[in-house]
Amino acid sequence: MKSRIEPDGQMKIPVVDAHYDLGMFLRQERQKGKRKIIESELMPDLKQGGVQVLVNAVYVDETGINGSSLQQACEQLAALQAEQRESPGLFDICTSYAELEKAREQGRLAILISFEGVEPLGSNIELLDFFYKFGVRGLGLAHARRNLACDGARYTSGRYNIGGGLTELGVAFTERAQELGMLIDVSHLNDAGTEDVLDIVKGPVIASHSNCRALNGTLRNISDELLRRIADSGGVIGLNGCSVLVGDRADNANREMMIAHLDHLVKVAGIEHVGLGLDVAQMILPDAYITVNGFEQKVVDLVEGHKDIPNFTDALIKHGYTEEMLRKIYAENFLRVYREVLV
Repeated sequence: MKSRIEPDGQMKIPVVDAHYDLGMFLRQERQKGKRKIIESELMPDLKQGGVQVLVNAVYVDETGINGSSLQQACEQLAALQAEQRESPGLFDICTSYAELEKAREQGRLAILISFEGVEPLGSNIELLDFFYKFGVRGLGLAHARRNLACDGARYTSGRYNIGGGLTELGVAFTERAQELGMLIDVSHLNDAGTEDVLDIVKGPVIASHSNCRALNGTLRNISDELLRRIADSGGVIGLNGCSVLVGDRADNANREMMIAHLDHLVKVAGIEHVGLGLDVAQMILPDAYITVNGFEQKVVDLVEGHKDIPNFTDALIKHGYTEEMLRKIYAENFLRVYREVLV
């Protein structure tokens, strides 16, 4: 992968963004009657940021918990497929590393699909094979709530955060996902469940979009012990740019603290095990608020959309990161895992 200096003087390094709520965004915008959303609204920013691989999260919001989660998930996949038909040659929905590399080589955006919570599967493990057939290649077991497979890590500590490890169903989902050759993602999963996944999976485990609990004590972030275990598996932790996972006070939910999280990830997990999972969300959820450790704050993107990645790069270079280090963090580490798992 070669970087280049653009006419504006900014360095462009190829980027893998391991988490984006694309499915939910496409579904909600297409229900408003919009079409060619990726082409018209997203692709200019993705190109400006150098994004070559984007992971499309299949996330079901609270309206889908009481019976419509399967429909929501199917509608998200259908929306992505419709976008591909409307903008031929713009992006590929990739199901293997070879397909991903082909898309990159031919100048198309490579999109991978991953569950963010297994609510659409209910208790039916056969649905995992069904969604695999339709292109899903990542299994994130949880969001910030309990489901039939596991307990999610909530943002604010309390008696409902205790939770347990994986249920028998959660173990079965994890084992079947590994048999199929899917990425196993522990972002949003509580500690006990993450430990179970790391005990079960033989190979790399990822945390696609998580930060450091040592710097922001929300249980949604990952402890140093589990960061090391993810690294020991050969996996990667994706740095999250969402303000609520960066800071839990008004004075530390900022880009400087985001860089501090990156420093800590590199120190604890090692430079080979850190990536980007920016979780760009402000356009998708413009009025969202989340309470973290008693501090209610508006959800803000500290990397202000994918177009802002070159400015973030400049800040990291000034902070002391070299181009070689950034190439690993921005793309090479996640690509290594994809190459190993997505055969």
